[in-house]
Amino acid sequence: MNSSATVRMASNTAVLPQQLTWEQAIARLQGDDLQDRYYAAWYLGTVRDPRGVEPLLLALQDERDRTALGGYPLRRNAAKALGQIGDARAVPGLIEALTCTDFHVREEAAYALAQLGDKRAVDPLLALLQSREQEQPWEALIEALGQLQATEAEAAIRPFLNHPSERVRSAAAWVLYRFTQAEELTQILVALLAHSNSSLRQAALFDLAESGWVAGAPLLATADVALNLRINALKRLFDVALQLGWVPPAQVAAAILPQLERLF
Repeated sequence: MNSSATVRMASNTAVLPQQLTWEQAIARLQGDDLQDRYYAAWYLGTVRDPRGVEPLLLALQDERDRTALGGYPLRRNAAKALGQIGDARAVPGLIEALTCTDFHVREEAAYALAQLGDKRAVDPLLALLQSREQEQPWEALIEALGQLQATEAEAAIRPFLNHPSERVRSAAAWVLYRFTQAEELTQILVALLAHSNSSLRQAALFDLAESGWVAGAPLLATADVALNLRINALKRLFDVALQLGWVPPAQVAAAILPQLERLF
């Protein structure tokens, strides 16, 4: 799971202000009150009930909830919820959502496809990354391709190391490090980890964890961010390093566990 998805999942799994039965959630999702429909989509993602897939796929094509600027708030929440549920039946609908005129729907669809981990998403994500017809959610597209281990996207991602957005550069760095293990890419993350902007430091913290760069564990432990975030980032680095398998498990543990112990 990528850094952005980690933060978004935390916000999507907060204490529920109102419990709903399955029947109530579906009735609200399919009702006329826009606020109730928006909440119901969020709720279905939070409870992660696979029965929600089909109703949420219908919501992903909704035309009623549209802002004055052309955005689709319900579609955004439906895409996010489908990623939370994690059912492969959602893949075709989410791929179709990548063509939505709403930038944020495309962004949510990309993150959801990353969570689903289905390789069918690689080609449409890569095509969108290579598109120059309109502004795209570059960070989400790059991170989704990274989570899908789409090494064929390396050439398309590499130019984003020079993107004007620090967040986009950081995403490109951790994904390309996963693809190549080129040490110079870690320096982009290290520099952002010391950025004066606290939000960028937090993003770089989790991007470094996603990279799987085990040698970066001391930097995560001492970064100028909140203690709970440092702990979570070290845990994520541990999981990613074991998943990637570049470093023997004993060495992963020796590099990361002492850093965690110092924080407790």
